[in-house]
Amino acid sequence: MPDCPYCSASAEDSWIIKEHAVAIPPENPAASCHVVVAPRRHVAVFYDLDVQEQGEIWEMLRELRQRIRESMTVEGFDAGFVDVTDGAEPAHTHVHLIPRVAGETAERPGGAEWVALE
Repeated sequence: MPDCPYCSASAEDSWIIKEHAVAIPPENPAASCHVVVAPRRHVAVFYDLDVQEQGEIWEMLRELRQRIRESMTVEGFDAGFVDVTDGAEPAHTHVHLIPRVAGETAERPGGAEWVALE
């Protein structure tokens, strides 16, 4: 989809780009090193992805956490899973990864199911 920021992401726009997933900075970051991971295939719901696509997203989240930890001190990470079931556009599932940093407050984007990683 040409108007979808995840479908149209290029290697120059990306932190990481792989066969099934891409990691790009969000338009309005909530914190330092806030990144969005999305499948390369245009799918509205995370669990509509096949196991290989889901696995690559989880692996990318692990790799990003490691890279961010090497560049700054973090207490942990929050991951926000977004399924687009309300007709909003772009209807492309994605995951926000936001590092938790001592003394920094991040306003997590709405519409996500949040889990603490680490």
